[in-house]
Amino acid sequence: MNENLLYIKDTIINKLDIDGDQINLLNGDLTVEIEDVELLKVVDFFTIDADCQFTTLVDITAVDYPSNEKRFKLVYHFLSMVQNHRIRLVFWINDGDVVSSITGIHSSANWFEREVFDMYGIQFSGHPDLRRLLTD
Repeated sequence: MNENLLYIKDTIINKLDIDGDQINLLNGDLTVEIEDVELLKVVDFFTIDADCQFTTLVDITAVDYPSNEKRFKLVYHFLSMVQNHRIRLVFWINDGDVVSSITGIHSSANWFEREVFDMYGIQFSGHPDLRRLLTD
């Protein structure tokens, strides 16, 4: 892990009070595992913190594990063009759980959240236009 990634990891640990075990290096990117209730706080921090500057939302997706107690793993990818690094934010939810929309922080989340809703049936609270993409 290069020094810049170590610095970003330490910044997240210290400023967000996240356990270091929740942050891992995977394929040259940091992966941060959180609880779903922390989503808005963490995304806002990633965006506005001067040491992070992950201002570009690259993608939101989900992975379905039908046999797991918490069925869905939500995965958010962010890019810091200033730092030239990517970060992955993940958390698990149960079937039927409602996730907070991040459209108020990243307007580009609108399409990605609609896609996750359409493909996996995951609801996003506070989304301005949550409707299906493929069959509307």
